[in-house]
Amino acid sequence: MTKVTVVIPVYNVEAWFPACLDSVLNQTLKDIEVICIDDVSPDRCGEIMDAYAAKDSRVIPVHLTENHQQGYGRNVGLERAKGKYIYFLDSDDMIEQNALQELYDTAEKDQLDGIFFDSQVIYENENLRKKHSLYMGLREGTYKDEVYKGSDLLDAFNAQHEWTCYVQRQLWNTDFLRRHQLTFPVHTEHEDEWLPFAAILLADRVRYVRKPYFIRRYRENSVMTRPPHPKDFHGYFVTYCMMVDFLRREKIQSAGALDNLSRIYGCINLFWPVFKAQEDPAGWFRGTVYEDRYYFYESEKLMADIMKKEEEARWSFLRQYRHVYVYGAGRIGQSLFLRLQSISIPVDGFIVTSAGNNPAEVYHRKVTELDDHVQEKDSVIVVAMAAAYHDEVRELLDRKGFHYYTYATNIVKGPYGSKAE
Repeated sequence: MTKVTVVIPVYNVEAWFPACLDSVLNQTLKDIEVICIDDVSPDRCGEIMDAYAAKDSRVIPVHLTENHQQGYGRNVGLERAKGKYIYFLDSDDMIEQNALQELYDTAEKDQLDGIFFDSQVIYENENLRKKHSLYMGLREGTYKDEVYKGSDLLDAFNAQHEWTCYVQRQLWNTDFLRRHQLTFPVHTEHEDEWLPFAAILLADRVRYVRKPYFIRRYRENSVMTRPPHPKDFHGYFVTYCMMVDFLRREKIQSAGALDNLSRIYGCINLFWPVFKAQEDPAGWFRGTVYEDRYYFYESEKLMADIMKKEEEARWSFLRQYRHVYVYGAGRIGQSLFLRLQSISIPVDGFIVTSAGNNPAEVYHRKVTELDDHVQEKDSVIVVAMAAAYHDEVRELLDRKGFHYYTYATNIVKGPYGSKAE
């Protein structure tokens, strides 16, 4: 059996594809296969993969006859994979030379279903560096150096706001994915939100390795850097429905799962204005299994039986304020923003101590310095930062006379300035 299969869907990345392939073929682990799926790429990507295959038998080119998007290509690779473990890589990214060998050795030693690891990032220009400076490459949380049950690791990630769905930061046992019939959604974007979510909840043996094996490239006009698009709403909506169905079917109760469900619902709400502005938004779902639930969403009923009552009760005290601001524009602040979005609590903007390298906007809300912020009538600030900064920020807000609460995993209520955690 081949040790690792690397699956690379390929579309319109001629400028970066060779570097991606070189990073895989130059791995210290030689017993690999590299399945490249040409999704009818309009450039020379098909020719490039054929040329590599002619020189290296480990490269297996697959040329599709119709464009199906990335999830379909990954499924083709998963179906054909002969490796004991499988790794999904995007065709404009790269991996460290020793990544697959070390990941394979760890997986074999501990007989793992999956491994999670970290990344480093390449920005193609300074504008992208500034705009996406909050990208979480290395996790900073505290984790045990041991084998976890998947749901326990998901809870640990979410408790520290460090879960990431990127399959490029995961290695999976191929038989595990097949045994549970886990595949990617097709004909939609943000498809990698689904499979890692289901896989980690079903896994009995997983590990987190604090090493940046994955090298992510931020470039212009990718899915993650383009302006908001109706495809974003569609992808997150499909993902949310699949997650709800999965949790019901498997009878899974997990704090981490519900946190993730809340985040995805926040993403749905975030992209709703762009989606509904189309001439026929419902047409995206007409004739599909999601049609009825789309109409439920329009009437704000979709999440009621899963989590809405619990979430609304937890955050209802914020509704007494006309203006809500989030202190902190990092991943914790963004997590809080999406959580509030999921239950239709509006956030006016983000506040930071110093603008520094913070972006000018986050989720289309302005990021302003505290010194420029004026206390409005009936307004409140929710501090959403790492616990190590809580005392410092509280003292600052106390001194300036702001009304505030502190957000950890759940909201901390009580008198303004309370230090109860």
